Amino acid sequence: MFNLLVSGHGEWWETPPFTSTIDRFKESSGAEAELSTSRPETLRRLEEIPALLMYEVGAGGPHARVVRHSRIRNIVRRGPELAFTFEPDPKHAFLDRSAVLRIADRLGIQQFEQHRTHWAIKDGDIPAELIATSTAERAQRTVAVVAAEYVEARREGRRREAAELAEELEDFPPSLEKALSLVPARILQQPTPELYPILGIEPRTPEGRNAVVAVVARDHNGQDLPADWSYSLAWFLDLYGSATEAGRLDGALAECATHMIALGTGEGEAAAPVEDIGYALWRCSRSPKLIGDLRRESLR
Repeated sequence: MFNLLVSGHGEWWETPPFTSTIDRFKESSGAEAELSTSRPETLRRLEEIPALLMYEVGAGGPHARVVRHSRIRNIVRRGPELAFTFEPDPKHAFLDRSAVLRIADRLGIQQFEQHRTHWAIKDGDIPAELIATSTAERAQRTVAVVAAEYVEARREGRRREAAELAEELEDFPPSLEKALSLVPARILQQPTPELYPILGIEPRTPEGRNAVVAVVARDHNGQDLPADWSYSLAWFLDLYGSATEAGRLDGALAECATHMIALGTGEGEAAAPVEDIGYALWRCSRSPKLIGDLRRESLR
């Protein structure tokens, strides 16, 4: 068994005294919770099992996403409340709420419990692999940590959690670290070829194949594509693609060639600015196949 205590007040577990109302005691509990507040000796059993103290999803406060792993001590009934203290586990005191909710079904934590203040006594044990993710000290909520949780919530479709994390991200000032940390989120929204190398995703790997699938799908959709998309696609498929994408690569190369021809045909005021030509050549230079084709054409 283990205790699960949830509070909707975003700072309830930060400073004593700690209390829980009797009317919410044993809500959503397992079959082993044969305890009675009118029989104090039965409450001693709760001091022998571990406890998770967490905040409701949606609660505010600087540590709302922190779950404490501890032991309940000194349980005393005081009118309509149970008062108690708790001792954090010295080596495994703090967990991230997302890690707990990821295995909520396994822990017996139902969806509505995540949004309700209560004290449940759950059957079963807290999995060792969950405890292994804990820390002795409370992890600092850096922009990199929050951004990583935000990307994970977006990827797994946890919209409410993603919205909460987006609000938390707004509290961090603009910085290069913040921008880079949000690159994976940008890719989820719009698979942009140039961002995958920044993330260190290697070609010819499962991650690289997923990147190709995402970029090709965006190309097929054809919406919100930048004007120089053909250069991005040609470079990306040249680097990340396989024989499967050969036809699409040839199409992107043809579009690049058409664009380059248009840049070179104007005269006088209609001539393309040298900056535009230089930019197009720089984009071409990123793709070995594209630059090779241009060289062959120039030597004819």
